[in-house]
Amino acid sequence: MLEDAGASYVNSAENLYGPEGMMDGFRGGDAATAISKHHDSVTFPLLFPPAIWHRPKDAPSVMVNQTAACMAYLGDVMGYAPSTPAERARANAVTLNALDYIAEGRSSFHPVKNSMSYKDQKDEGDKCSKEFVGTRMKIFLYHFAKIVAGNETSTSPIAGGSAVTYADFALFHVLDATVSQFNTEFYAHAWDAFEGKELKEYYQWMKDRPNLQKYFQSDRCAPFAGDSMM
Repeated sequence: MLEDAGASYVNSAENLYGPEGMMDGFRGGDAATAISKHHDSVTFPLLFPPAIWHRPKDAPSVMVNQTAACMAYLGDVMGYAPSTPAERARANAVTLNALDYIAEGRSSFHPVKNSMSYKDQKDEGDKCSKEFVGTRMKIFLYHFAKIVAGNETSTSPIAGGSAVTYADFALFHVLDATVSQFNTEFYAHAWDAFEGKELKEYYQWMKDRPNLQKYFQSDRCAPFAGDSMM
């Protein structure tokens, strides 16, 4: 969203960890540490990344974590907000379902223990992620395809309004992660095999947005890790 809007931003992982770090979830593991004094720059308690810290010129700074909360806020301040309560409800539903989807996909690579590296449970993760591709992944993709098919065209904003919203960026990202992760020989080229023509057209429509194309070709765009849809 930031790249699409041409916004200036800094991507940072500084001061996240430790007893006086910015993230309560990374401050030592016990409740007493989590609620103790945090980093001086924190204006609203943060649990885990990702988070945004927006410092408007003429208003108090805004600090919030959780992907959906970050995206909804950025949508409001950068022109990607739904225009009606009904459109917002649909946008929120799509965004949260997209985040559920990628969370399930990531978990399929970590069936032994969620906090354990995929590399330390690779055999189990490979088996479980293959099962995910053949079952739960299809349910999510066909659900998203049904939404796209119900809109005016396959290249219409996903929440049914006249302009793209944060929900379009949420859905595009998880589809992009799907293509990167599962469209390989190991997973029988699952995206190519998927029959949802309209969803594929929607994905390509979003991917072709000029500023996103510039971003994908820049050194600001980190490559996918190769596992866990990350």
